[in-house]
Amino acid sequence: MLLAQFLTLLAFVVGGVVFYLEARRRRLATSGIGKLTFVALVAGLAGAKITELIFGGGEFWMLFDPSTGGRTIIGGVIAGWIAVEIAKWRLGIKRTTGDMFALALPAGEAVGRLGCFVGGCCFGVESSVPWAVLQHGAFRHPTQLYLAIAALSTFIGLFLVRRLLPEGALFALYLLSFGTYRLIIEFFRAREIVFAGLSVAQWVSVEIIVSSVLLLAYRLRKARLAESVTSG
Repeated sequence: MLLAQFLTLLAFVVGGVVFYLEARRRRLATSGIGKLTFVALVAGLAGAKITELIFGGGEFWMLFDPSTGGRTIIGGVIAGWIAVEIAKWRLGIKRTTGDMFALALPAGEAVGRLGCFVGGCCFGVESSVPWAVLQHGAFRHPTQLYLAIAALSTFIGLFLVRRLLPEGALFALYLLSFGTYRLIIEFFRAREIVFAGLSVAQWVSVEIIVSSVLLLAYRLRKARLAESVTSG
């Protein structure tokens, strides 16, 4: 249990470090960026715990207990993004910071999912595959490890192409990757179907995929227009 808590906390630390290092690389490592990193960490953790409380059940006191909850990444991402946008407005930062999150989020998730695996949450459906693990009284798909591998692969892929994309496109590409692998892996998780054979997380993933495709198209088109104006 202590190892699971440590890995969950480490996930937020890793995400924060990656965010700050990428900000330094982009020459955005000012005192304002330091504050944004702190805001993102706190809001992300709070959003994850609140979302888990709402959809997973529990008591209100869990929000203040570091040993419970805090593994609902979709809630953490949404809360962190909203908090950062508000903080940017208050600090007068106009440049996009999404691309730093594009690397920080999968790096943090890759570690955090190991905490899920150790703690036994986010477990998969029963399975007889050779790599099935014994959790909750049955052999199951190790979906926590599937998610960790997918997040790590996303981080590596985005890290390799980060210099090739226009500003803002990397975050859209991350959202597209996250939504896609979460939609697929959710089929192997213990889930509650709400409509058309999909769970709440899968429907959110579909929305993320559609939104990310539109955002990516917008960023690429904007970059092409800027390039044509410059060359013209």
